[in-house]
Amino acid sequence: MKRMALVLALVVIPMLAQASDYEVTMDQKKDAPSEPNSGPRVKTSRKWSGTVKINCHTPKTSSELEVRYIIFVKWEHIGQKGPDTIEQVKGNSKVTALKLGSSTTVPTSEITLNQGHMGPGWRPREGGATFTQDGVVGVWIKLFDGTTQVAEYVDPTNLPEKNKWE
Repeated sequence: MKRMALVLALVVIPMLAQASDYEVTMDQKKDAPSEPNSGPRVKTSRKWSGTVKINCHTPKTSSELEVRYIIFVKWEHIGQKGPDTIEQVKGNSKVTALKLGSSTTVPTSEITLNQGHMGPGWRPREGGATFTQDGVVGVWIKLFDGTTQVAEYVDPTNLPEKNKWE
């Protein structure tokens, strides 16, 4: 019984404390769509961006923190058959050391998302897609203090089951 308490004190409790030292969240923003063009492929586009927010819950002093993120974007191709393309848009940013109770924000890369459809009277060759809409399908953020990962944010939560951090 004493060994179990010792294991808890030496292994589990520090891991729990470290997991809650920093909180990482993200706000997503889409701009208004552009005016559609005309022709056989009608397309509008809009800008997508994210803001990573980091809250510090630890009295420990940290070195410079690093935010690393991957935004998973689904690109659909109008008039084409086949699977959609999933691209990983990667980025990172340095953050100065945070004090207990402080927070900071980090902007992500801006991504242009398109939506389109075939114009009146037009049909794709070989039965391809007639309507397409690009979209962000997931965001994965890791926060590092030096070489040690101190926090993580994943949306949706099952993203690591379907994708790898590369």
